[in-house]
Amino acid sequence: MCDSVRQLMEAITKEKGIPFLDVVCYREHKEVLRATVGSADGNEFLYMYSCSKPITVTAVMMLFERGLLSLDDLVEKYIPEYKNLTVIQNGTALPCTVKMTVKHLLTMTGGLDYNLRRGNVKEIIKNNPCAATEDVIKGLVTEPLVFEPGHEFRYSLCHDVLAVIVEKASGVRFSEFVRENIFKPLGMDNSTFDNKPKSAPADIYKCENGTIVKSVGFRPITPCYESGGGGLISTVNDYIKFADMLACDGVSEYGERLLNEKTVAMMRSEQIASISVNNTFTCVQGDDYGYGLGMRTRTKETDWGLPVGEFGWDGAAGSYLLVDPVRKISVVMGMHVLNWPDCFVGEHLNIVKEIYKYL
Repeated sequence: MCDSVRQLMEAITKEKGIPFLDVVCYREHKEVLRATVGSADGNEFLYMYSCSKPITVTAVMMLFERGLLSLDDLVEKYIPEYKNLTVIQNGTALPCTVKMTVKHLLTMTGGLDYNLRRGNVKEIIKNNPCAATEDVIKGLVTEPLVFEPGHEFRYSLCHDVLAVIVEKASGVRFSEFVRENIFKPLGMDNSTFDNKPKSAPADIYKCENGTIVKSVGFRPITPCYESGGGGLISTVNDYIKFADMLACDGVSEYGERLLNEKTVAMMRSEQIASISVNNTFTCVQGDDYGYGLGMRTRTKETDWGLPVGEFGWDGAAGSYLLVDPVRKISVVMGMHVLNWPDCFVGEHLNIVKEIYKYL
């Protein structure tokens, strides 16, 4: 199996010019495949970008299980500045008729966008170069939302707002909560949200006009800003432990339960079937997927093995998470190429399909 997967990876990376690609597959806590191309060995510190989101969702759902928050809670309960939201309609800012909830954030229906260059954010950073996550998130809503909460799906800063809610509900800094409740139990010693990795991240590249060139990696909004949506620095060897836990209904390889089975099932259940999701969006990966709690979720099985309920996400530099809860299979891919859809779109699933030939 490993040889055929590696051969496919070699062909893809040679054709596309990808500097390195690392793929690992677990089944019920056991590694069943490891294939690397290029300089990768699984220990490279990677900017995981949006592969941060499943971990943030896991933190939220842990607090949900402990009774410290409800998905129906109003965001204003944790961040009072979200009480009197406005929304832009026909060029005019009007009061929102719908209150933003935690579930709106989990399903990317909060009415936010991903614009970090807006004037209010710039002003906050100008006045406080080490503004914390909460400071910036409070300032987001001094400008109108782009739609009423719950009315549309929009890829946005929802998970960064969730990071603040984790802080408020738990009473500790977001990075500390994740470290103590997710990273430590799973043995993810090389993962962090606090912008202070143990080692410098690997060189990062970008696809530019069909050519792979060196680029600049993740830069937090401020040194004190912890992005729940994109701030994770991790390694493939670490992240597969998280993926394996999800594939095994919330239980780690050490037998410790991090999430209840029903909670994992809720995360992968389609939540916004009545709202149009942009299925051409690379993270969603096509018409066979809907959206659960912070992750894509498969709504139609494939003829080669992926079941309904397979779920996961990916990141801006090509990192990738796939969780098959039926067969207890997890797949993680690591690469470091920004704008990867221009040179790699569809290849994650092609590699998964090759893996599934032998499982």
